[in-house]
Amino acid sequence: MNSIYKVKQITSLYNSCNQCGLPVINCICSTVARIKTNSKIWILSTEKEFYRPSNTARLLKLINPDSTELFLWERTKVPEKLIANLNNDIYEPFLLFPIENNETKFNKVESKMAGKIPAFIIIDGTWKEARKIFRKSSYLENLPIISLKPSFKSIYDLRRGSQEGNLCTIEAAIDVLRISGEDKYSQVINDFYNLFLKSYKAGLSGHKIISINKK
Repeated sequence: MNSIYKVKQITSLYNSCNQCGLPVINCICSTVARIKTNSKIWILSTEKEFYRPSNTARLLKLINPDSTELFLWERTKVPEKLIANLNNDIYEPFLLFPIENNETKFNKVESKMAGKIPAFIIIDGTWKEARKIFRKSSYLENLPIISLKPSFKSIYDLRRGSQEGNLCTIEAAIDVLRISGEDKYSQVINDFYNLFLKSYKAGLSGHKIISINKK
């Protein structure tokens, strides 16, 4: 996340860390065991998400910094760097999006990735915001879509109105990394994500997580 965006506080007692989004008493930045996935994860985000402490995209950038890129979506301006990435022949991009009755299966598109780096685009925002971005972004129109059928139920419960059966941003990344054969990295991310949820919920009432182990 760009440092110009100040993450909102979830409790009046403590400021939020601008990296992990948690109250500073439960900051988990020093616990990060950084990884570098073979797959690229490109996250297209509304500006609102940069301020939301419940955002999980920043966790992916924190734990997987070299393979994760965050792009700001704006109604009147295209993300030039993302467009450049999409036009770069070294990548094989896919859009992760929950489309009903979509027949695109990961094992069908996997063969196209020979010699190329898989890149998974995740639209970050509420379901309403994500659908808006999808409809209004012509550069996403011709991308092959992967509509995940997750093998696990979402445990993300930090916002109201979450769609049943949909995954949050970090959960989508965890699932697609498992499918693409990067199980070890997906597990590291999953463990970090679970720590984030525990720390966030404690921080709501100003409680400190005692069990956080420093790196």
